[in-house]
Amino acid sequence: MGLSHSSYHSSHVRSVTDYGPVIVEPHLEIYPRLPICEFMGYDNNSYSPQFELLIQSYQALYDRPCEDTRSYCQVAGLHAIPFKAYDGVTGGVHEYNNETDWIKGRYGGYCHHGDVLFQPWHRPYLLLVESLLINEAKRIALQYPDNEREKYVEAANKFRHPYWDWAEKEALKIPDAFTEAEFEINTPKGMEKVKNPLKSYILPVDLSYPLEKGRNPTDKPHYEIPGLDRNPFTPAGYPTIRYPNPNYEDQYDLLNLNMTIYNPTVFRPGFYQTFHIDNYLHFSNHALRSNDTEMGDYLTAHPKPKLIGYSHFASIETTHDAFHFISGGPGGHMSYADITAYDPLFFFHHVFVDRLFAIWQTIWVPENISVNGTYTLEKNSVVNEHTGLTPFRKSKTEFWTASDIRDIEKLGYTYPELFHGRRFFAKLTIEACKLIGSYVIRVFVDLKNATAETPVTSPHFAGLVAMRHKPHKDATYLVGSVDITAAMERLGIRTQIHHYYYDLLDNNTGLLNPEAIFDVDNDINIVACYLNGTEISPKEAGVKKVEVYSLQHDEDDPNFLVENSGQHHFTKRF
Repeated sequence: MGLSHSSYHSSHVRSVTDYGPVIVEPHLEIYPRLPICEFMGYDNNSYSPQFELLIQSYQALYDRPCEDTRSYCQVAGLHAIPFKAYDGVTGGVHEYNNETDWIKGRYGGYCHHGDVLFQPWHRPYLLLVESLLINEAKRIALQYPDNEREKYVEAANKFRHPYWDWAEKEALKIPDAFTEAEFEINTPKGMEKVKNPLKSYILPVDLSYPLEKGRNPTDKPHYEIPGLDRNPFTPAGYPTIRYPNPNYEDQYDLLNLNMTIYNPTVFRPGFYQTFHIDNYLHFSNHALRSNDTEMGDYLTAHPKPKLIGYSHFASIETTHDAFHFISGGPGGHMSYADITAYDPLFFFHHVFVDRLFAIWQTIWVPENISVNGTYTLEKNSVVNEHTGLTPFRKSKTEFWTASDIRDIEKLGYTYPELFHGRRFFAKLTIEACKLIGSYVIRVFVDLKNATAETPVTSPHFAGLVAMRHKPHKDATYLVGSVDITAAMERLGIRTQIHHYYYDLLDNNTGLLNPEAIFDVDNDINIVACYLNGTEISPKEAGVKKVEVYSLQHDEDDPNFLVENSGQHHFTKRF
């Protein structure tokens, strides 16, 4: 067995003066972050040198000793586990206590979840990783032979971290970049077969703590997925994993199957919805406070226009959560917030989320409350664009803030570069923290008897809201939504605008037209279940109510919806 976190951090971490503080600096020149498939040369091989440097640079970060603050081990660990100080940054509160702060609901990592700094915090995090990779790439480029060196030096200078666009139509399987065991690439020593570091990261120390017998990788070939309310244990020498089987091996057939299911039902609609939001609070994160969640009982056909256009849409963090679940699967590192950053796929995912943020970004960070706190922030602290994004330093004495990272071109990168008609949405108001761990709330259309056994390949399946929570004594609400338009079209359910004065009556018979009414009780069914398929009641899962809305696109700016075009089609309460 490897070292425990406590022994690793108490006896093997050198003082920060051994390496100097880690300063996150913007790049001097602007180059684009590109899709990983372009790096792979699927379309052409012009980026082959950058891909070869990407592979070697990731491996170089892996090879750094774990006590090095610039190692992958420590950089991945600053996100959450081992809940220890990174680069000596402890903040002004107190050391995180694993036994007491967990129960109080305080988050143990530096990462901001469920507040307005969720996305701003990840920007310097990605910049840190990108900078470390660039430094390695430049070092490696200088080792190539004279006749190749210039090409690789140029590739290293232009290198920016690629992303996986999991919302494009072609994203129906995980790219080979993350599944192949090895690649044959041109290294400074010539063509070589090298291990693929993007497939997994082999832990140099124990990650989390051993569980009961049968639930640890050392128990293979009879490994059982641990309970979803607990972090899986990864012993030193074992790799990160996606959809593990009883032999603790990746099951990419399941991952790819789920990509074909959830790309059109969750990822693309989730991507789509974020560009309809013009309120940063609702765009930014998956948690809503009591003074900005309970919108009142609007049972008329036309609720106040100011509520239409933002309150029912999924946030960028909500869709981000769903991808974590689908890419990691039960037992996979990507599915657990406390250990997710150890899977290298995490960074390709978050660069894509940063791309969405950059495309959307026209307004900025309002003042908000961080209910859960972070490693350096007490619970219920006020956060805004001037809050330090610890542990990312911009100098020895200052930390980056959201206002500092607003303009990505000033950071030295960019992204090369969205839908019309009326769309229908099922809006779910959910009390978070009713259950502990990871679970999903699936939405089915026109299938009254849907259960957890109903396959998500069913044409009635419209999408889901992903939930991932820890204990918390205060009620926190989440508003998620599922675009049900595609499912309605598949099932032949009317999607044209409903005219409440004319469409309700059949002109010939004088009877009510049933197709003009959206009956939430019969047309929308909510199924909540854990990632392992165990069903739970919507009430147990915290679902308070489900509403159906429809809105029309703005003809002048089709990326937004017309607020006063909104219609409300009934409410179902739990």
